Formats: sequence, structure tokens, C-alpha cells
Amino acid sequence: MTEFETELEIFRKEEESAQQFFFSYLSVRSSAAGDPDILRKLNENALFWITAHHSMLVATFVTLGRIFDQDSKHNIDRLMGVVARDLSIFSLRALQTRKEASQITAAEAAQYVVGKHALSADDVKRLRKQINVRRRIYEDRYRDIRHKVFAHKATADIAEVSSMFAKTNIEEMKSLFGFLHSVHEGLWEAFHNGRRPDVKPFQFTLPSEPPPRYKSLAPGERTFREGYAVLRSMLPKATEDAITE
Repeated sequence: MTEFETELEIFRKEEESAQQFFFSYLSVRSSAAGDPDILRKLNENALFWITAHHSMLVATFVTLGRIFDQDSKHNIDRLMGVVARDLSIFSLRALQTRKEASQITAAEAAQYVVGKHALSADDVKRLRKQINVRRRIYEDRYRDIRHKVFAHKATADIAEVSSMFAKTNIEEMKSLFGFLHSVHEGLWEAFHNGRRPDVKPFQFTLPSEPPPRYKSLAPGERTFREGYAVLRSMLPKATEDAITE
């Protein structure tokens, strides 16, 4: 495994974990807000659910910090540094070699790379520019929450904490996680399939109903649905049947 593949896999685990924590938090939040029967059930064991819900939010911000903070051992900058340091691994020749190693013939591998894209320095520059836009969002509105509220002993008073949370936005956070997911997918496709990275933020869809059979869900989407299913399963059968009718 190349250094790039190692860093990309570390990044995948981080961004997917952050998704799972965040959308688990959203599933509890939205289910409780939208269904009085679920809220009533949560209140029967309120301390547990308050603790679990808070833990999901803490984990979200701590993981987000590991992705963006420059002092983290493995972060998005480390990943992009490895990409920029050796673009030869993204060449069409290197792609052809990888395809040959996947047990297709040399002729098939040569045909496969025709018209494919080799990641370039311009691609890396464009990716870094888009990453910097998201880093500024993180630093302006989310870093202080991570550092002053969750990662260390609280160093902010109630008024300051309230002010920090007032700057946050659920849709903005969805877009942030969608972007990180697209960075992973774009670099994976560039390396394995010779596709030009498109890091337009992935659009999460969060309905409570099961997805179509053909749709592959992102971890955040799966977690949201599973969270809703768990909460709904706590309801008496007659109440659950009424919800689904």
C-alpha cells in the first residue's frame, strides 16, 4: 500500500466517523422534535438520552478538529501534501499498471486508460483552494466550540458558549461533511479509475423511509435512518403502526 493509500484510508475513517456522529445526533434531535410519542419515550430515560445525545455532538466536533487542525498528525493537509509530493502515482501509466495487477490483461488495461484523467498540479491547487474555503468556515464558527467547550475543560462562560453556538448552522455543517466526503471520493476515483475529482459537496438525503434498493448510502445517511428506526422501535406496536400508515 502506498503512502497516499494509507493517508486516504485514515482520512476516510475520520470523515465517515464525523458523519456518523453528526447524523446520529440529528436523528435523535429531529425524531424527538417531530414526534411527541418518541419524545415521551425518550423522557422516560432522560438522563441516558441527554448523555448519549451530548456525546454524539462532542464526538462530531472532536473528529472535525482532527481533520482540519494543523497540529493533528493526520489531517486533510497531510493528505494533500502526500498527493502533491508524488503526482506520478496518478499518471495513466501508473493507473494502467494497477489495472494489470487487478488481473485483467495488458491489452484491457491499456484500453481502460484511454481518455482517462491524470491528476495534475492544477487539480491539486484547485482542491486546496476549496479546502481552504471550508477551513475558514471551520475556524470562524466551529473551532472555538471544539477547543473551548468540548476538547478541554470548559474555558468559556455560558454567554460565550451561547454566542459560539449561535453562529452554527445545521445546513452549513451538512455541506461541510458533504464536501469532506466528496474529497475522499474524488481522490479515490482519481487514483483507481482516472477520473477528474469533482468535490462539489455530496448532498445527503435524510428521509426516515428505507432508500431505493439501487441507492448506496453514505455512512451519515445510514446512521440517520438507523437512528430513526431504533427510536421508532421503542414505541408500542399500536403507535408505530399508526405512524407508518
